[in-house]
Amino acid sequence: MEAKDSVEIIEDVPVKVREPKFLIGLPDVGLVGMISASHIVETLDMKIVAHLESDLFPPVIVLHGSKIYHPFRIYQKDNILLFLSEIPVPPLAVNSISHTITKWLIDKKVSLVMPLAGIPVPNRIAIDEPDVYTVATNDFANKIIDDFSLQRLEEGIMAGPYASILMDCAKHDIPCLALLAQSFPNYPDPGAAASIVKVINKVLKMNIDVGALLEKAEEIRIKSRDLMKRTAEQLESMGKSQEYDLPAMYS
Repeated sequence: MEAKDSVEIIEDVPVKVREPKFLIGLPDVGLVGMISASHIVETLDMKIVAHLESDLFPPVIVLHGSKIYHPFRIYQKDNILLFLSEIPVPPLAVNSISHTITKWLIDKKVSLVMPLAGIPVPNRIAIDEPDVYTVATNDFANKIIDDFSLQRLEEGIMAGPYASILMDCAKHDIPCLALLAQSFPNYPDPGAAASIVKVINKVLKMNIDVGALLEKAEEIRIKSRDLMKRTAEQLESMGKSQEYDLPAMYS
């Protein structure tokens, strides 16, 4: 590691892929990104191909089936890459992670970046199927919105890792299409994650089973409660309580 504030991507196996699509699922509002990304990894049987290391990260490991995993991992299946984190992104590491990921994606000649996230709405309990809004960085990503008749997020504020990633993609003219599903602000929201997966199925012409995700909704909520609490505290420190200050039409 060159500096204490740097982030490095370690390829566990050589990542050889041509013009990949890159999905990003991080703990955020309603844990929507992490839940949807985890479901995609499981459904597609994606394999770990890389992980992130940094002195900025807390000394944390993740255990699954008694096996040790890095909390920040990159998966691959064919031409799909997916960045998944199972711990909140440390505020001091946000920009370094974004810059490092962006440089790595430029080297891989990425064709599309898709951050997956939640957008807090006060009346979520009254919404049966959450809507998904989009934010695009360039003409290519905007054409996807038009081609699939997706809804644009017209007004609002974004903060934290996804904001940094969108800024870096815009700076380097990388096609980036953020998907933001209406979500509970402080409760794990598998229903919002399901809405995200449905849009991914359309845009990437996939057939990821949403029913299985909804069937496990209560189990996911119970398992994710502690992470949601830690994530909410982290988001507060990054000013996320002011995020997505939407007009009434989006509530």
